[in-house]
Amino acid sequence: MKSIFTFILLLVITFSSAHAQDGQYLMSSAKLEVRSGPGLQFNTIAEVTKGTQVYVMSSNYGEWSAIQFKKMNGFVLSSLLTEDSRIADAERAAQEAAAKREAAKQAATQAIAQAEAAKKAAEEAARKAIANAERLKREAEATAAKAIADAEAAKKSKDVAAQRALADTEETRRAVEEANRRAAKGSSVTSNPIESTTPSYGSSSNTSSPRAASIEVSREDKYSSWEKKTYKSGATPKSFNFKGKFDYKLDNYLKIKVGKNTEVVVKMYKMGKTKADDQLVRVTYINSNSTQFIRNVPEGEYYLKIAYGREWRETAVGGKKYGTFTKNALYEQGKAILDFNTVKTSKGTNVPSYNLALDLLPSGSGEYSTRSAQDNISADLFNKN
Repeated sequence: MKSIFTFILLLVITFSSAHAQDGQYLMSSAKLEVRSGPGLQFNTIAEVTKGTQVYVMSSNYGEWSAIQFKKMNGFVLSSLLTEDSRIADAERAAQEAAAKREAAKQAATQAIAQAEAAKKAAEEAARKAIANAERLKREAEATAAKAIADAEAAKKSKDVAAQRALADTEETRRAVEEANRRAAKGSSVTSNPIESTTPSYGSSSNTSSPRAASIEVSREDKYSSWEKKTYKSGATPKSFNFKGKFDYKLDNYLKIKVGKNTEVVVKMYKMGKTKADDQLVRVTYINSNSTQFIRNVPEGEYYLKIAYGREWRETAVGGKKYGTFTKNALYEQGKAILDFNTVKTSKGTNVPSYNLALDLLPSGSGEYSTRSAQDNISADLFNKN
């Protein structure tokens, strides 16, 4: 009795250690007789039908294996056990499912990456399309503005030519009237001989009618005493005694292209709340047939005064300097407003810049390609700060 108890105790200990080593599910290939020990001499404690799944805790008992069936432990012949194909199929199916999950995960990751790339490409294409449309819009607006300016300049040139023709006609008419008036006045004067109270001693007693001496006309050059000056494009004439104002944090500009028929002086005025608050910011001399950039313009809204002409001369009167073009001089103040205020957007800061084309038409009027109307002003108003 004592030896049987000792064996059962050792058996339980063996079961516990074998469970961790050889544990696996197998299937019976024939009817199994489950015995209380590893041998035919032990009692049959249960029967397991063919095809039943059992759990093998250990196979270290020679021809016998220790199994667990439901809540019962016992021993069966190892030769009557075989692998359960269902378990292998299940494990294989589980592995295949895991592989499919991993493949699906990788496919999803790749699809997400492709979608992100497509999204970025679409956003970039949209950005380029918007930028191109904006550029085309600006070019169309600039072309339209230039066409309007050209039309206005042509109209103004025609009007100026018509006015000059009328003035010439009127001047001719007045000259003819004056000549006729003088001729009529001269014929009404009677030429009488002058009687002398002294002997003539043979001199002729007749005298001729009085005649006017010939009139000599010469053009007076009021600038003959003024000093002729030559400046490089971008310089400020000394006669203005002015230093420009700059904002070097702003990379903006006013680009001015001057034609071959004139030189110009451009004055930039920053508009204040009232006319009295307007502030002169730049005075720039630009030679003919050249292009000048006026850069680093402080923020604000601006209008321009422009002097056209040739041969710039300067003089000093009472300690104050004056300067002007002495040939083909024309002065005007533009109505267009140049807005140099920066605009902050979601994509950054928009810093505006402008292009300007200036020249004199053959008639003498100025052409300003960025405005639709021009006003002529006097030289004094141009030089007034």
